[in-house]
Amino acid sequence: MRKFLLCIVCLLTASCLQSFGQTKAEIIKEIRQLYAEAKKKVDLNGKNGNSPKDMRIVLNRVEDEDIPLYDTEQLDFYFEQYPYEDGVVTKPPYFIVEDWGNHGHLRYREVLLNPKTHKVIFCYTRGETDAGFVLESRCYYDAEGRCIEEKTSSPNSWYSPASEKETAETYLKIFDMTMNRGGNDLQDTNMPKKETAPKAERLKHIRTLYAQAKDQSAANDKKDMSDDLHITIHDLGDDQPPRTIETRIYFDKAGIYFINSHSTSMLFNAYNEYLFEPKTQDLIFSYTRAAEEGEVYEWRYYFDENGDCIETKTNSPDNADESISDKRHAKYYQSLYQEISDKLGS
Repeated sequence: MRKFLLCIVCLLTASCLQSFGQTKAEIIKEIRQLYAEAKKKVDLNGKNGNSPKDMRIVLNRVEDEDIPLYDTEQLDFYFEQYPYEDGVVTKPPYFIVEDWGNHGHLRYREVLLNPKTHKVIFCYTRGETDAGFVLESRCYYDAEGRCIEEKTSSPNSWYSPASEKETAETYLKIFDMTMNRGGNDLQDTNMPKKETAPKAERLKHIRTLYAQAKDQSAANDKKDMSDDLHITIHDLGDDQPPRTIETRIYFDKAGIYFINSHSTSMLFNAYNEYLFEPKTQDLIFSYTRAAEEGEVYEWRYYFDENGDCIETKTNSPDNADESISDKRHAKYYQSLYQEISDKLGS
């Protein structure tokens, strides 16, 4: 019986070191080959007449104005773009790069994804303290997500294979949420209605806040230490004109106060703004300008305390009400900001 149990243990141990018949050495060799291919693809991204396919997220925030502590994090995602599957274009990332800094502390991280399964197979992290202490970590994972090799420059590492994989998967969730935006539930219609101000008074209040938000966001852009979330996406295939989508989410201690988003290509140009009530974080105004084939259309929607549109201004011949769509987009951006600000940083 002992010999039988020993054989079982040996077989289980061997299976943990193999993936689909591969030995540990073979898996690591394949990962290194995929790493080299991914780095080459990153270098060629947007070159040789091909449209770039990448997304950059930059989160800047002042954590303590008295010291001050300034936290800045940049995530770069590089992805493929495959044909439609069930009506949806798939854009799986193959490589992720992180750069983070806070008061002299630095971190650089690379994440390699399997190009077929899109699972994490390698993580490299280099951390440096403000005192100059450097720590490096490399983790290799098999097809089942098990770490089969860990290399670290110090036995007292800040990182572990489990934490590195968890961080990488968090980045993947952020990527998916950013690229594949879905409909967001609006506020419960059964909630008690709030008392509303007279329309003229409400419009004056909104216009005052709009002017303040524009001034505040413009001043923020000029600051050495800004508070904003900046997202840039290049996401169209090689058979279409390149498109860039830039989104800026401005926030302070009270929360988000203003968002603008600009989508540009050779065929289409769209610009959006979203204004929020500082006390409640509710959307109170949205603006859209769209230009295509020489035509320019604008939409302005003003919302009351209950989120109902009380004023619409547009030069579009189409009388369709897009205020609901704007409210959903605003909710999406709020959810995205919350997810990113909660997960990124130290």
